[in-house]
Amino acid sequence: MAATAPLSRPGGVGALIDAERDLPIKTDYAVNSWFVFGHFDAEGHTLSYLYHVMIMPGADGKRVIQSVVSITDETTGWYRSGDIVIPYDHEAESAQDLSFKLPNGEMEGTRDNIHVKAALKDGSVDIQMQPTSPALYNGGAGVFPLLGMTIHEYSIPLLKSTGTITVDGKSYKVDGVSWFDRQWQNPAPAGSPPMKWSWIGANLDNGDAVSLWSAFDGSIGRDRAWATVLHHDGSQTVAAVEPSLGATDEWTSAQSGNRYPTRWAVRIPALNMNLSVVPAPLRQEIVSVLPFLTKYEGASRVSGAYGGKPVKGFGYVELVGAWK
Repeated sequence: MAATAPLSRPGGVGALIDAERDLPIKTDYAVNSWFVFGHFDAEGHTLSYLYHVMIMPGADGKRVIQSVVSITDETTGWYRSGDIVIPYDHEAESAQDLSFKLPNGEMEGTRDNIHVKAALKDGSVDIQMQPTSPALYNGGAGVFPLLGMTIHEYSIPLLKSTGTITVDGKSYKVDGVSWFDRQWQNPAPAGSPPMKWSWIGANLDNGDAVSLWSAFDGSIGRDRAWATVLHHDGSQTVAAVEPSLGATDEWTSAQSGNRYPTRWAVRIPALNMNLSVVPAPLRQEIVSVLPFLTKYEGASRVSGAYGGKPVKGFGYVELVGAWK
């Protein structure tokens, strides 16, 4: 399916954001994020990468930019990650497209052609990608409430991706799929619930893509979770999910002291979907140079049943906040 194919829906208001127009920085919002992950099989190895650029207010009120890199070799268990946080110099605010060149990585291009380069001490990625699916608008319209904030978010779950990933000094030519995510919002007002959430983005082998959110909802006094599913025909469904995403198997990080679940049994009754999500390898914490930005970003295997048929796939799990 071409990236420009229309996104059909049975009803509703449709998307409130635009995947092309809203790609550059939104200067009237304090927090802007561009996030991409990919998955490949190369020379008998299963490789994944993540690169994330985020602009946000710093402790002194001035904006900073964070650049996060992680690389995973599921086959050997090799994993490396790291980030930098530096003052934001406003250069990207005049850009019509993506244009970030940072000490540990670069992200540039248009919605139809994104290029990512990033490096760690003993690993690197250099990936060119073009979308092969329409956008997924989280929550149905791409705008939804979360922890006192109004989140704007779209994803392009399927981008044909080619390039090179270097793991522990060895370079692999790769050809596979990446997922791109764009998000922006203003910080939550004082008195809002703590910034703690779970997110899972997954591509399934039947052609569907699933974006899952779970966080505390003050209006009901407990966690709420939902899925936005982009079907292979371009239509989209929003459905309720078990609020905890079926999280189990806790792991405690020796570096941060955070305790993270590392297995999810996701139930979406309205779609007759039951998915098992398991990170591989287990320990995929990104310990930030700023402790409050430390989080879990886990390349994961997905398996289960959907509509009475077996499915499998891959994705990433993101755990942000006070996982103590």
